Amino acid sequence: MQERAAQTQQALIQAAAAEFDRRGYEGASLARISKRARTSMGALTFHFPTKGALADAVRAAGHQTVAPVARGVVSEARAPLVALADLTCTLVRILESDVVARAAVRLERDTPYGGPDAELALEWTRALRILLERAADADELRPGVLPDTVAVLLAWLVEGSCAESARGGPERPGRGGPFRGVAPDSVWELVLHGVSAVQQPPGRPGAG
Repeated sequence: MQERAAQTQQALIQAAAAEFDRRGYEGASLARISKRARTSMGALTFHFPTKGALADAVRAAGHQTVAPVARGVVSEARAPLVALADLTCTLVRILESDVVARAAVRLERDTPYGGPDAELALEWTRALRILLERAADADELRPGVLPDTVAVLLAWLVEGSCAESARGGPERPGRGGPFRGVAPDSVWELVLHGVSAVQQPPGRPGAG
């Protein structure tokens, strides 16, 4: 019985994430969510009495996916710019492929309230700043390049990819539209070339 209830909850969270990702908090419909999850409205309201409670569950699930990635990269003993490249590209890939994480980010923009797992974007912006400060301390950044400025640029890169992925269809990065054939690794290489103080900056993420 408990296993069935957990499966129902997970199905509802997945269905709600798809609805929130596409339509936002205000536009999301509990009726469409229950239909997508193949469950009744009674079952939905039993597990999540309000749309706000369901949104909180989606945000919590997204936080559990993204936060360990950001914290894990910061805790590793690697060259800061290499770690930064891995973090940026990993975040982009997660937000492109994981509708729950993507919906959690959109819900933070759409909903005025906080909650225990609010401000998911702060998890990665904090990690980006830490790694950039380490890069500055290690003289890995070009003279005049400020960590906060680069952090803002990379945050825009991550969140912009998230917004494009939420559109779906031919506008998805790497699939069509203005981002046809463009991979996050390639965008990172351009950023890295511009900020790195070394003549031969570290290779692409995963290159060793």
